[in-house]
Amino acid sequence: MESHIFVEESHTTADSKQRPVKEYYKGLFDMVMSLYDELAELTDVHLHVLSEKYGVIGGDEKMTDVCANQNSIGSDQMAEQATMKLLDAAAETDVMIVLLSTDVFQQTVDNVWDELVTTARSESIWCLGAAQSCLQELDFERLESDGCTVLTYQRVGVARLGTETLKELLEAVELNATQ
Repeated sequence: MESHIFVEESHTTADSKQRPVKEYYKGLFDMVMSLYDELAELTDVHLHVLSEKYGVIGGDEKMTDVCANQNSIGSDQMAEQATMKLLDAAAETDVMIVLLSTDVFQQTVDNVWDELVTTARSESIWCLGAAQSCLQELDFERLESDGCTVLTYQRVGVARLGTETLKELLEAVELNATQ
């Protein structure tokens, strides 16, 4: 079983860049790491961190390598990279988790929603955390009719994912992992 998490970088970071990306970001990113760790017990997890400075970086990449190899790319190029990664992941993943701010969600997911739904694997699990204004624009019917489980969390403030949604997500993943 494979899962992909798409999330924005945190402004709170570790003192040292001598660590993987997934350990470099701190603060509210710790919730993402808790989710990552729980999913890693059941699935092969791929973490994609969206950064206007570095683009889309993998959770296992060394932060020192990321800093050495890239110049600031800006939001448009980051959105292009993220869109391509989202489309690639949708076609192969069993669990798709997208936790983005309004602007980034609109620049990425909104622009390719129909393609994402078309390429999504049957019976996959989708968890989307975004502002209510973003989520209400999406049509989940095609995913659900294809046997997909769709969980949404309407972001309030800076929380990326609510406790209840997290619990439902982990239960759904556990159920699929045992089948």
